[in-house]
Amino acid sequence: MKDIIFFLISGLGLGALFAMLGAGLVISYKGSGVINFAHGALAMFGMFTFDSAWNRGEIFLPWVDFLPTHTVNIPVRITLDSDGSAPFVVALVIALAMAALLGLAVHFLVFRPLRNAAPLGKVVASVGLLLYLQGVALLNFGNSFPQPRSVVPDEVIENFLGLGKPISRITLYVVGFSILFGLVLWAGYRFTRFGLATRAAAGNEKGALLLGYNPQTLAAVNWVIASVTATLAVIIVGPLQGQITPIGLSALIVPALAAALIGGLRSIPIAIIGGLGLGAVRTLLDIKKATWFDSGPLTWIENGVSQAVPLIVIVLVLVVRGKSLPIRGSVEERRLPLAPQPKRMYEHALVWITVITTLAFVFENAGNRTRFANAIQNGLILAIILLSLVILTGYIGQISLMQMSFAGIAAFITARMMADGIGRGSNLTPVSGPSLPWPIAGLIGVVVAIIVGIIVGLPAVRIRGVQLAVVTIATAVAIQSLYLENEVITQLRAGIPAYVKEPTFLGADIGARSDRAQNENPLFALFGGVVLALCAIGVANIRRTGVGRRFLAVRANERAAASAGINVARTKLLAFAMSAGIAGLGGVMLGFKQVEVSSANFVYGASLAILATAYLAGITSINGAIVGGMLLSAGALVPTFSNYMFHGTNIDSYIGPLTGLGIIVTAIIHPEGVAPFFGEGVRHAGGWLVGAIPGAETIRSNYRGAKGTMVKAFMAALVIGTAFFVYNAKFIENVWLWILFTAFLAWAMMFAFSLTLGKPSPSFGEAGAAWVDWGKRFGPTALAGYIAGWLIWPLRVDTYSQVWMPLLGAGLALFIRSLYRRITGKTPPHGAEGATPDHSPGTDEPALVGAN
Repeated sequence: MKDIIFFLISGLGLGALFAMLGAGLVISYKGSGVINFAHGALAMFGMFTFDSAWNRGEIFLPWVDFLPTHTVNIPVRITLDSDGSAPFVVALVIALAMAALLGLAVHFLVFRPLRNAAPLGKVVASVGLLLYLQGVALLNFGNSFPQPRSVVPDEVIENFLGLGKPISRITLYVVGFSILFGLVLWAGYRFTRFGLATRAAAGNEKGALLLGYNPQTLAAVNWVIASVTATLAVIIVGPLQGQITPIGLSALIVPALAAALIGGLRSIPIAIIGGLGLGAVRTLLDIKKATWFDSGPLTWIENGVSQAVPLIVIVLVLVVRGKSLPIRGSVEERRLPLAPQPKRMYEHALVWITVITTLAFVFENAGNRTRFANAIQNGLILAIILLSLVILTGYIGQISLMQMSFAGIAAFITARMMADGIGRGSNLTPVSGPSLPWPIAGLIGVVVAIIVGIIVGLPAVRIRGVQLAVVTIATAVAIQSLYLENEVITQLRAGIPAYVKEPTFLGADIGARSDRAQNENPLFALFGGVVLALCAIGVANIRRTGVGRRFLAVRANERAAASAGINVARTKLLAFAMSAGIAGLGGVMLGFKQVEVSSANFVYGASLAILATAYLAGITSINGAIVGGMLLSAGALVPTFSNYMFHGTNIDSYIGPLTGLGIIVTAIIHPEGVAPFFGEGVRHAGGWLVGAIPGAETIRSNYRGAKGTMVKAFMAALVIGTAFFVYNAKFIENVWLWILFTAFLAWAMMFAFSLTLGKPSPSFGEAGAAWVDWGKRFGPTALAGYIAGWLIWPLRVDTYSQVWMPLLGAGLALFIRSLYRRITGKTPPHGAEGATPDHSPGTDEPALVGAN
């Protein structure tokens, strides 16, 4: 019993960190109604600032030098002392000032513009802030993570309280400080005029305005207090946490959320007590798990039992008290973007599967460019996983931060079902399994993911929005330790990855790797393209059916949906099951691609990045999932192309800050995401090409007419035939000549076919006029961008492509032009897949729904 008491007391030190971070979350929620998932990242940046100033005599500002030219630079570093250190008091003041500056910036630049946004927008903005701060910290502070020095006495007290074991004084100091800190904050919010005003604004912003208080000023001050609180907590308790890393400190958000929820997001003292208790229990379980769970039926939970404590607390609090948790009364709240009606999915599927497979063949064994084949494979799989969020978040409005956990469960189950007791790959230790064929093993993995999805969806019956996001992020952390890193269940020792046998079809190898052991097999791209197309068509059909209409009704107004006879609980669980199934299918495909899947692929941070990418691309549309997966996700085409073409710029180091900044800007300016811009560009280009290519209008006018079947058959044959020609036209060595000859041959066949349908339209004269018109409208913008690219890049790097850099400048100029016209309303918005949004009942939310 003495041991238990001692370990509980020693765990209070770590609990002090949870307690003060939890108190900071309560403060930020009181002030602005935001559950800040970047709270740990704010503490991280403040701690790095303190350590850098105290031990290195340097200050790093919260941005990066995005113009590292020879002559022009953005200031990032300030040297305080040439001896490499600054006094403790000076370093502490600087760190707290930096925390206050970050708090003000977070309010004025991020959450004040989002004060009326839908809850999803605020969650995604906080995730973007987290990614931004992590990326900036890695760039500015480097990868050499320090072990923080204690700022309070750290001598040892022998035989503490007669319990027979020594304890560090730092534990007692930090516990006492956290309690005193909590009491000071409680008294300030309970008895001061500022505290009363904050509580009034938290209850009803309109009422606070009528009483003469400015809610935004109150929110700004509270953000400063929350940020300073987080920084102070980590500075004082940091030595107990161990080595400080950007990701490690950011992950403290989960136990901090548990502490804040114990306090009901209202009470700072109860949050302090809850955090202390969480730390005590977690430390006790960490020390005693080998004794308590080493044998018997609970052996399987030994590995992750301590990590599961925050999840258990969060679920119990939200399920028991979810209805009573405070909801900040804002003046107005916008709804999620419309979910457009998909159209022409089969045509899209045929064209893009052919294009993707053709590109995969082109980049097979292409030397350094083989990386594009790997990027295509990555993009296909990530697009499948992003489609799972279109259903769960885009259609029914439930926020999930664990989609990669569903994928990981399915991948590991598939690997285990295909195992045959023979060690393979990195794991030479035999792993038992039934050695099932890959389709059956993959199906079992997807089914298990669906079952887990339904279980995770059970809390959604009573809670939604940000509260559900809290549950899912805690579940993702628990699954990481309870299953993916559990040696008892997976039989994988010391983090060894799980081996997945490569799939075959009719004797052909459709796995990702070629004979050169590179991820470049074109048949896997065809396999992934077909799976993605089937998933996209399935999601599109869900949107068109009564199930989709029920989803949208629940998303818009659960009470109105229930009054119309919709079973809200069953509808939510159905959405979770479908979403988990699609994410699980993506995980199975990821297992086939990687051959060896590791738990590191499915950490909670990956799920945050998936949600952020889905929102950045357009979370309510199928186009958004495909654009996000194929173009924007890490490892997909745009990042890979950037690293290949612009390697001299070291652009891959800036992915984190740029992604986070892009997510925040998207949440503020254009919640529909960037997919509409791509869709608008494709539609505009398609419409322009029809008027600029002789004979194209004739084919389009007959596409849905009496000769539609013949036209569709011809177009399908043309697309597939062109793909075969591209693959076999390797006798043309010059790539530009190859492209031009292929385009000319395809046009000649199309023009000849148009002659069988009637008089070709447009004529050569009309097509020429269209080219001239295009040049007048877009030529100046493209030329200005081309010249800017030609001038700017030489200032930035020593080596660059004289072909691609100016073309990139022209492309960026045209994109900025499109963005400007959309924001200013000069270009009307369009829906996805060529559909123009119709705000009448039946196209997005049914007529029965009301405002969120």
